[in-house]
Amino acid sequence: MLFILGCNKTRETIRPRFIPLYQAGEQFSFRGLHAVDDSIVIVGGSEGSFCLSLDAGIHWEFMQIPEAPESQFRSVWALDHSHFIAVSAGAPTYIYFTEDRGANWSRVFSDTTQSTFLDGITFANDTLGWVFGDPVNGRFKLLRTIDGGRHWVEIEGPIAIDGEAAFAASGSSILYHGTTLSMVTGGTVSRIHMSVDEGKTWTAKWLELPQGLPSQGAFAHDWHDGRYIIVGGDYLYDTAALGNIIEYNPESAYYSEAEKFKDLPYSSDVVSAGQNVYFTGTAGMYYADSVLHELDTTAMHSLAYSGKYVFASGPKGRIGRIFQGTRQELNELKRVVDKR
Repeated sequence: MLFILGCNKTRETIRPRFIPLYQAGEQFSFRGLHAVDDSIVIVGGSEGSFCLSLDAGIHWEFMQIPEAPESQFRSVWALDHSHFIAVSAGAPTYIYFTEDRGANWSRVFSDTTQSTFLDGITFANDTLGWVFGDPVNGRFKLLRTIDGGRHWVEIEGPIAIDGEAAFAASGSSILYHGTTLSMVTGGTVSRIHMSVDEGKTWTAKWLELPQGLPSQGAFAHDWHDGRYIIVGGDYLYDTAALGNIIEYNPESAYYSEAEKFKDLPYSSDVVSAGQNVYFTGTAGMYYADSVLHELDTTAMHSLAYSGKYVFASGPKGRIGRIFQGTRQELNELKRVVDKR
């Protein structure tokens, strides 16, 4: 009987925890992150850096994209196991494309205008995708591809209020869910812009998040349980709980701040993973089921959900996985990581 109880204990589901997997070096900041499935995950960062894992984050290949030593790849996307896209944030702005897992990169978009700053990337399917950036001449910059990222053309983005902008803190200020393309903003105002016709027309909704200053607003959003979860705050006061999260249902046009989230500090990213919602920022990582839990005090910038795993990337070249599962599975993961 004691033996049976011991075996059952190893199969007990334990609380999520953060498992470090890789560190490239303190000079790198990793904000771009995308998992195409449970094996392929890619990361983009400062100094033209790009990382690739083919085995769910156990082993990593680090590279710096040629001719882009000063680029900050804050947005990345994997279409499959070989075709990747890396988007640099500030001027000069570049988009790179590879179809051979990074063995060769092509610069498929270039903009040297100092006012251009790209904030995020998303795709509706294997061919149709968008990159968006801060306003230029009163409209958010919006690029579209219809061939899987090989070519990009500029289309008319939504109108911006003076001082309204977006954040490239995690690349998650843009999202495509169902048939809706959405973007969240901050600065003088915080809004969610939504398009149901692939970016041709837009509607906007004000959000009750911290706003009015360049450091404030909505930083990221994801879809969970029939509504948007929108997070942000003020990155200059990253430990302060300032009402940093909104739940928004576009069908009823109703939004609210759930009581269970009242202690959430500034968050640069959010991801829905099954029954749980995960948050990260420079103050640490959190998750919510029926209540909000502190997960880890490690500062991270970005999150990605593969369908099975939640990955995280952040300052000092850190990459890790938020473990969900049984104690037996946790022990096996630690064993595999320690054997590398």
